[in-house]
Amino acid sequence: MFIKNISPNEKRLVLGMMSGTSCDGISCALIEVQGLREEKKIKFIGYLQYPYPKEIKEKIFKVYPPNFFQAKDLVRLHHTIGEIFSEAALELLNKLNIKKEQLFAISAQGPILYHDPPSEENNYKGAHMEIGESAVIADRLETITVMDLRAADIAGGGHGAPLSVYVDYLLFKDENINRAVQNIGGIANVTFLPKDISWDSLKSFDCGPGNMLIDYAVRYFTNGELEYDPDGSIAKKGKINEEILSILMDHPYIKKEPPKTTGRELFGENFFKEVLKMAEEKNLSFEDIVATLTAFTVEAIAYSYEKFYPKGYELQEVILGGGGTHNKTLVEWLKKRLHPIKVKTHEDFGIPNDAREAVTWGVLADEMLFGVPNNVPSASGAKYPVFGGKISLPPKKR
Repeated sequence: MFIKNISPNEKRLVLGMMSGTSCDGISCALIEVQGLREEKKIKFIGYLQYPYPKEIKEKIFKVYPPNFFQAKDLVRLHHTIGEIFSEAALELLNKLNIKKEQLFAISAQGPILYHDPPSEENNYKGAHMEIGESAVIADRLETITVMDLRAADIAGGGHGAPLSVYVDYLLFKDENINRAVQNIGGIANVTFLPKDISWDSLKSFDCGPGNMLIDYAVRYFTNGELEYDPDGSIAKKGKINEEILSILMDHPYIKKEPPKTTGRELFGENFFKEVLKMAEEKNLSFEDIVATLTAFTVEAIAYSYEKFYPKGYELQEVILGGGGTHNKTLVEWLKKRLHPIKVKTHEDFGIPNDAREAVTWGVLADEMLFGVPNNVPSASGAKYPVFGGKISLPPKKR
């Protein structure tokens, strides 16, 4: 028996880690959990944002489309990411004065090398690959480690995402409020939570780009001196080009019915180059381009609510999370666009905005380790419930 002899009703510590599509670093969250499924209690303990060293971030971007690379470079990076995840986990434990022996499990998602959701082009057989060696983490932390949570859902016919819908339901469902839980990372994804929604009818999907295109623009025009738009200050100085915004909003993905997922493959470097070409033809400034891309994120989110929120329900409250919450201009424009809908953040509920997905990964791994399916087929499009995650066992030291 490789799982500790523990009842699901006992309290246990789980450490979740996430490297999102923006690839700024690793979000680490320690949670205390008790129970399973709808009876699960989740207590947030602590959080750490661990930035990637500059040279590692550069190596990660070199293996993203449309780049070519040597197999050896990918293999070395795969193991290096495992080491960096281990360092991040140990730093959080040290910060919280928690010993690794106290952990029940670790769960992590490394950088996504490529995400190819089910489509007519691939005969509706999706594929997905992340990098980061879980065996390294299991060895360094001497704790059972779960990674690659999306693969089983994809094998079952789903998109492998969004998986956060499972935890959004546990944390934010309210019998009196029609909610949407909106993450703004590199990609923006949403979970709809009407007040009387049932587990088996949840809807969650990627709205479109979040910070990804904004970050590409900032890196391009500052020659890498800046990685993102600090506080949205660049967008605030710019003027939105309505003609380009209209073209961006006509993208087929924005209009596509859920279930749907996207990523850097669609809204990555090649897409940014197309936007840049249009912007140069109109002599737009750096600030105008960033403002227009910020407006694209806002409009794609708003369109998703107006077009896809369950019929018969009026959206009353949006709960924001993810790195996009630090972009004051983006949040301000979104609030204005959604008015009179209330807009809150995860921090209003005691969870750091950047910790959302790390918390999610911890919960999902814990469920799977107790034999509970951890996907939501109505959201991902999978044919059936699956047990997401691949397990690496620790060395036999304790």
